[in-house]
Amino acid sequence: MKAVLRGFHNYPRATWIKILFVIFFAVGAAGLSYQYTRDLFIWLMPFSLLLSMGLMFWMHDKWKTKHIIIFLIITLMGFFVEVAGVLTGIVFGEYSYGGALGFKIMGTPPLIGLNWLMLIYAVYLIMNKLQIHVILKVLLGAALMVVYDIIMEPVAINLDMWSWGGVTIPIQNYIAWFVISVVMLSIFYVAKLKYRNKVAPTLFFVQMAFFLILNLTIVQ
Repeated sequence: MKAVLRGFHNYPRATWIKILFVIFFAVGAAGLSYQYTRDLFIWLMPFSLLLSMGLMFWMHDKWKTKHIIIFLIITLMGFFVEVAGVLTGIVFGEYSYGGALGFKIMGTPPLIGLNWLMLIYAVYLIMNKLQIHVILKVLLGAALMVVYDIIMEPVAINLDMWSWGGVTIPIQNYIAWFVISVVMLSIFYVAKLKYRNKVAPTLFFVQMAFFLILNLTIVQ
């Protein structure tokens, strides 16, 4: 038994967090898939997002003042562009937030700004692994963000994260996601941010898999 425990202890922290992400979101997908537990897991959603983001940023390597400033800019930009979207309908189309993402300011959950940061932060790392021109990294990164949103949208609607004014999700929403992602990723590249994080890409793809599974189990 001691040998087994020593073996577990030898696994790096990043590996344990990656395993935790998989288990965490698998349990979440199971809980949301069943009608009897869905309300409880929807209520837990803001806390689960904050926990996963907290673990991701805990693994951020070498914090610098520049990192904090840029991350704050992206968070505020994500929040206020969503506020503008909710209040005017001009950015993404006519939509409103439900109760699944926690309390709201000006009709928008502050958590959504952090969610934009988490996604851009992870996609930036993913794109930096590619040996291509920076412009292609930005464009491909923005395209990956749009793919993520396409997968997420039907689930978000079913879980009362937000709802659209029309019958279908407007194409304007995906165009806005692409443009906003291009701007945010460009800020990262212009600032020449350099950081490492061994768990951020895993969190991004585990969340994408989470929404894919829920597309099969709860979306009608």
